[in-house]
Amino acid sequence: MINLMTVEPGQKLRLKDGTIAEVVENIGDGIWVQARRAGDSDEELIHCEEIVGAAEDA
Repeated sequence: MINLMTVEPGQKLRLKDGTIAEVVENIGDGIWVQARRAGDSDEELIHCEEIVGAAEDA
């Protein structure tokens, strides 16, 4: 599990569906981050329950 309060823009997260998302903005509430999935230019809000953890090697 990852503490979303410490996530910074540019950090990559591994999601439950197997995709990697790059954080664009940390909303700062510990629940949501604004991110862009790999291969997609659209940004979206990602909920903490969709996140498996940090994507160390992505």
